[in-house]
Amino acid sequence: MMLMKPLGDFIRNMFKTSKAWWPWMAGLPLINLLSVFFLPRLEAWVVLVTGLLAATIMTVLHARLGYVRLVSIGHFVWFPMLIWLGFRLDHLPAGTIFYWWILALMAMDTLSLLLDIIDLCRYLRGD
Repeated sequence: MMLMKPLGDFIRNMFKTSKAWWPWMAGLPLINLLSVFFLPRLEAWVVLVTGLLAATIMTVLHARLGYVRLVSIGHFVWFPMLIWLGFRLDHLPAGTIFYWWILALMAMDTLSLLLDIIDLCRYLRGD
């Protein structure tokens, strides 16, 4: 419960950004939260727990620093998850909804990490 107000503040600030980013900001957590439909698969648990960890880190950073580009480093916990999922692909049932969800998740989270790296560089340069 301690994180509920900071989480609400963080979400409100996210939607102060340009409306052009709103679909991305809604789609990214949505694709990660779709993991609940694939429980009890191990991969779904890893995605769910990693997503909750990322959200917690970002909420705490936002509460301490405000809505700054550095908050995006919360997604960096996805690096090991994405590497692990990449190694798991050969063990997943190809052509299933689960398989296509993993591929879509990996694509979106990877793109997000690229944007997060750009945000980090901009933050370090004073933006």
